[in-house]
Amino acid sequence: MKVYSIQLPNERAGTYRFVTILILLINCIAFSAVLINAPDKKIKITSALGAVLSLVPIIIFLFNLYLKRVIVYRTEISFILLSILWFLFGKYLFAISVLCFAAIGFYTSKKFKVIFSAEKILYPSFPVKTILWTDTNNVMLKDNVLTIDLKNNKLIQAVIEKGSADEIDEKEFNEFCLQQITAKAQRQ
Repeated sequence: MKVYSIQLPNERAGTYRFVTILILLINCIAFSAVLINAPDKKIKITSALGAVLSLVPIIIFLFNLYLKRVIVYRTEISFILLSILWFLFGKYLFAISVLCFAAIGFYTSKKFKVIFSAEKILYPSFPVKTILWTDTNNVMLKDNVLTIDLKNNKLIQAVIEKGSADEIDEKEFNEFCLQQITAKAQRQ
């Protein structure tokens, strides 16, 4: 059974990185303020840890940006640890906000792949959208643009990743999709 996997570009990645740095900076400033004003040594140590956990991903991001090296570091892990520290301080709204941002980060950093199988098409929305072949008029890949024409007059178009475009033979893919549409239409 033939299965095609076509990767779409993650257009939100740049925006997410900017917002991530901003939230990490806010956390670093907040933990530094707690560190400066803390009367207790235990609170000072915990807030210093929070400031460091906020600062490390920023430094890694700047290092990757300016030196063009790639150090893989999941900022979502820092967000989870920061939310635990906010819970320890009793700042539940901060903790939940940072934890929600970590969850969003896991979603936005994933690869968006459209999966075509003999049974259905899985489109990477939130939640994943299942498109049956009987619900499609046409599916075509041409010049690195994927087009899914649905029977309910909706049209889905997306430019696909360069690496994904190099792996797929357009003619073979289009023939596969046409076979699935005609086979499902004949069964109805």
